[in-house]
Amino acid sequence: MPSSEDDFVQDFPYTSNFFTTRELLITDSTASDVVSKISTGEWTALEVIKATCKRTAVAQQLLNCITEIYFEQAFARAAELDEYFQSRGKTVGPLHGLPISLKDQFNLEGVDSTIGYASWAGIKPQGESTLVELLRDAGVVFYVKANVPTTLMTGKTVNNLFGRTLNPRNRKLTPGGSSGGNQPCRHPASFTGLYALRPSHGRVSYQQVTNTFLGQEAVRSCAGPMCRSPGDIRLFMASLAAQEPWSTIPRPPLRRAMEMTREKLLAAGHSAIDFVPYETKEAAEIIWKMWLADGAEEIRRDSGLTGEPLPPSVELIYGHSNASLRPLSVTETWQNQQKRAILAQKLLDRWQKTAENTGTGRPIDGLIMPNTPAPTMRHDTRQPWNYGVLSPLLDLTTGVFPVTKVDLEKDVIPRDWQPISEKDREAMKFCKPFLSISASALQLATGVA
Repeated sequence: MPSSEDDFVQDFPYTSNFFTTRELLITDSTASDVVSKISTGEWTALEVIKATCKRTAVAQQLLNCITEIYFEQAFARAAELDEYFQSRGKTVGPLHGLPISLKDQFNLEGVDSTIGYASWAGIKPQGESTLVELLRDAGVVFYVKANVPTTLMTGKTVNNLFGRTLNPRNRKLTPGGSSGGNQPCRHPASFTGLYALRPSHGRVSYQQVTNTFLGQEAVRSCAGPMCRSPGDIRLFMASLAAQEPWSTIPRPPLRRAMEMTREKLLAAGHSAIDFVPYETKEAAEIIWKMWLADGAEEIRRDSGLTGEPLPPSVELIYGHSNASLRPLSVTETWQNQQKRAILAQKLLDRWQKTAENTGTGRPIDGLIMPNTPAPTMRHDTRQPWNYGVLSPLLDLTTGVFPVTKVDLEKDVIPRDWQPISEKDREAMKFCKPFLSISASALQLATGVA
């Protein structure tokens, strides 16, 4: 190994005589070349990962860039991929056999994600990151996780658990951060001569990762690839996009409207299944905390400039008569925003699981539901329930369409009706006297992601 006084170590693989010509050829290749040669049978996934792990082991001794090592699991995965290719004559996906290291915030089953905190060592995350699952489905072989700064929030990769990561071009310099172990983001890539992409938030899945400042959304972090060439960036992004990862009881008038809609859909050859948006209750709690996060300071300030009274329905919620209001702290705001992220993931999981029941092998295309429990409301009153909060809270593309109008002869409360909750009882009491000219409309929500 080079002396500790040797700062430039980027050429060590070529001067050390430690690697074979084939190992150097494999580990110097672009990702695009690697998957191409594996897909033609010229290389095997197993020989690629073995060469990669050998070079990584050397890099660790030179640069201290790795946190978690799972070479044995990688060898087993590569052997499975080779067996699949040999028996079926095709790859499992566009990234078949490609070794990829993970930044030490992406959750992998059985492996720590400490983001540099000593207190998080030995704590295994519950569930894998969505990006991990997508990459595995595309054929990736995971073999290491790479070092990060404590908290992820600095441009130098150093922490008390794994120490300091060095720059291969000059070990007296930093490789940057927060992805110094991988060196895939803008600063690390520019510091070490690599290609990288910082896509807009959400373009590459950032679900179920270990992170700092959970719920903070003013400046949003994101995930992106580190590559040897622009073509590799295109390969990474295209492989993910190809998998399409974005993918109370209503009152009598609205229940009738839903049945009419279901009948029309079935008659037109579509299928329809039941899906109860249980998340609505929690969504309402979260969104009202967001709307009242400043304790109604802005509304009270602007209306107070002229001393104008607020309309009764506004005063009820935002006015001085609502003495219960107080501003949320920054921590409380972030915690509430994190609840939204968790709720979105729960709804997405249930949405995707409908593929088991649709009969098409795909999840539902959209969710048809009322916007509110009643077709309308009286002046200066407040709905006790609101199905519609899911759309603004989770940013769902949602359309509204008219179905019918209230019919006081048909839209009666069943004699055997019993409330399923106190809120259900409250909603029925609110909705009892319907106006016969009220329209009954539904909404179609799509785009859960």
